[in-house]
Amino acid sequence: MQHRILLVLALLATLAACGWHPRGVQTLPPELAEIRLVVTPPDPRFSARLERSLKLAGVQVVTRAGVYSLHATTPRPALRNVALDSGARSAEQEMRLEMEFDLRNASGDTVYGPRTISANRVYAYDPNSVIAKFDEEKLIQQELQENLVGQLFRQLARVNAATLAH
Repeated sequence: MQHRILLVLALLATLAACGWHPRGVQTLPPELAEIRLVVTPPDPRFSARLERSLKLAGVQVVTRAGVYSLHATTPRPALRNVALDSGARSAEQEMRLEMEFDLRNASGDTVYGPRTISANRVYAYDPNSVIAKFDEEKLIQQELQENLVGQLFRQLARVNAATLAH
């Protein structure tokens, strides 16, 4: 029994030492413990997704001025045909989401960014199934937004005190 406990503790110590953490959990610099979120144009679903991720990272999202603010554009989908079938109709499409963001200090000066990030995905397209196509595009768009949020967090995690001091 004690051997199992020691084995589990050794495994946990190894995972912690290598930097492993559950997927989706991000750590941001302590200077960003409080942040104001500004998403333009306003999109309640994307804002909620971003705010939820910030809270999971231990960041308190506030509405008051006087703290760092994260300014982000709402990602909008762009579709393009990637492959055509024998009837010259779309057989595969690519959805691409792109957004810009920057981090500003309490005075409103940009201290990090502006940065542009993007995510894309190619998927099979059936022009005869409009309802299924709509549902699939919504799901792909949500997945790509999650991808963008992850990219944004990875970039913000690299921000350090020297960067914020500028």
